[in-house]
Amino acid sequence: MTIGVLLAFAVVVAWFPKGSAAWQYPLHQIDAPAHYYFIRRILDEGIGAATHLWPNDAYYPPLFHLLAAGLIAIARLVGVEMTIYTAFNVVWIAGAGLVWPAGMQLLSSYWTCRGLRDARAPSRLFPCAMALIVPLLSVASASHPFQMLASGPLVAYGLAFSLLPFWLYATLRLFDAIVARSAIIRWSAITVLTGGITVFAHPRMTFTWLLFIGPFLLMRLPWRFILAALAACVLGAGAFLAYMVTHYKSSRYFNPGDWFHTFVPNRTVPDALRVFVTDNIDGPAGIVMAVAVVAAVVVMIIAVVTEKTRKDAISVLLVVVLFGLLYVCSTALTGWFPNIVAAAWYRAETRPLTMIPLAIVVLLVFAASALHETTIPSPHSPRSRRTISAIMVAILAALAVGAQFGGVTSGPDGSITGWGNANRARLAHDIYANMTLTDAQPDEQLTDTKYGILADVARTVEPGAAVISDPLNGSMYGKTVFDVNMLYPIYNPMAEKNGAIFGAVERAFDSGDKTTLLDTVCPIERDKPEYFLVMGGQAPSLQMFTFRQQYDPFHREDLIAKYTADGTLVKVRDYSDRADYAKGWALYRFGCTR
Repeated sequence: MTIGVLLAFAVVVAWFPKGSAAWQYPLHQIDAPAHYYFIRRILDEGIGAATHLWPNDAYYPPLFHLLAAGLIAIARLVGVEMTIYTAFNVVWIAGAGLVWPAGMQLLSSYWTCRGLRDARAPSRLFPCAMALIVPLLSVASASHPFQMLASGPLVAYGLAFSLLPFWLYATLRLFDAIVARSAIIRWSAITVLTGGITVFAHPRMTFTWLLFIGPFLLMRLPWRFILAALAACVLGAGAFLAYMVTHYKSSRYFNPGDWFHTFVPNRTVPDALRVFVTDNIDGPAGIVMAVAVVAAVVVMIIAVVTEKTRKDAISVLLVVVLFGLLYVCSTALTGWFPNIVAAAWYRAETRPLTMIPLAIVVLLVFAASALHETTIPSPHSPRSRRTISAIMVAILAALAVGAQFGGVTSGPDGSITGWGNANRARLAHDIYANMTLTDAQPDEQLTDTKYGILADVARTVEPGAAVISDPLNGSMYGKTVFDVNMLYPIYNPMAEKNGAIFGAVERAFDSGDKTTLLDTVCPIERDKPEYFLVMGGQAPSLQMFTFRQQYDPFHREDLIAKYTADGTLVKVRDYSDRADYAKGWALYRFGCTR
């Protein structure tokens, strides 16, 4: 039903950070400049750029950025100038507030509307009630979609995950068609279409789809399909390994205990289980959610003994166990086993965290549907069991509404106090703090002072002139905000494929040799000058980048002084007077001869 999705959309809009800064300035997070850069590249080069968005011309999933660039292009057609930040926000809000709740509503209808499809439902009351409840439940947790804007932001992955329920629903209906030997072509086409769109949004969503759909495949399809799927998985794993080995050199591939050697657990096992069982909802609503999850598991265990629901009950239980195992491995455990389990999700908890609402909502929906269909053996009458079902639906409705209430208050000392379901509110508070410009933390990515300096750089350098600087000091926002041709427009442009210039410039700068440096830098833009920007050290919030030391040569004061003395660098603008901590900040032009 549309009403449930619209209610969820209202929740997402109400959650989104308030204030003009959210629409006027970029989000200051490690991956944000990359997403803005990808959108700009599509606008500058056309749709063809979607095949090579990365600075080294490597592929990056482009659906989110195509949608944002498309919005800007449409706005221009009607005479409206839309900023990249506005387009970015609108696409995220639409994906989080419309696509995700609608997808979860559709996936849930696979069980809630089964009686309607089989013409066995005595009334539409139950599926209609669940159609209102499920979209609200899907946006109750901070894990998804909100976490994807706060971490990274991982907007491409988040959009793909929001599309995933459509693919899952189509696949389950395809399984039904295969078993019934009816409408196989129709549901095969729909599955391919929804899967293609989801994979286009982010290819790694295939792993999550496999983890969810695997138990259903094992429980419901004939052995020949299971063996064919297993063979496809083996071939796919081999192709993926071949791709990784050929594109990313490492001596650790066959020693999983050494994979992700820098990973440090950020939770204990009990804390990880708490997050999973409560659906990452805190406050009283989190306690109610944990109780509802335990009750749903009990219902599922009972449903296993019923022939009619046995296969789906086992499948859903396996999905919950697998998702829970993945999350615990990704956040609380170390060693070869968790390394293997969580490898496809980049090892950290961020992406498995998004999967919690999918598992928990499906668990609750299936349990409620099992009760409603009165298929669980009971000494009580069907009326009594329907009463239990009504009670569970009422609890879910109360939970869906109650989990929407929560907030944070700031104390005089800057401390944050939460009430109710405060996890989501904390995310909104933190995100907006990363959208505003202040000098409260002068060494951070983008401050008011750095914004002013980058604006001056944009006015000073010629259009298209290359500017070299450590992106981790915030200079990468020069491309994001002012469309300056920064050599390093994102924190990790990568040296593979067409990215040799990035490593070459770092090594040449570190050489201390004038000729080597100029021979490397000057050809970057053959008909325009090249510049070098000094704008402080690397931001503390970007220290998680494993290879940040590659930019250390750009901070060597002895080299800068040497290059200035021998004419390799010519100071163009001095920014030392911008703040008491800005000593040595300046814009230099390389002494290239044209």
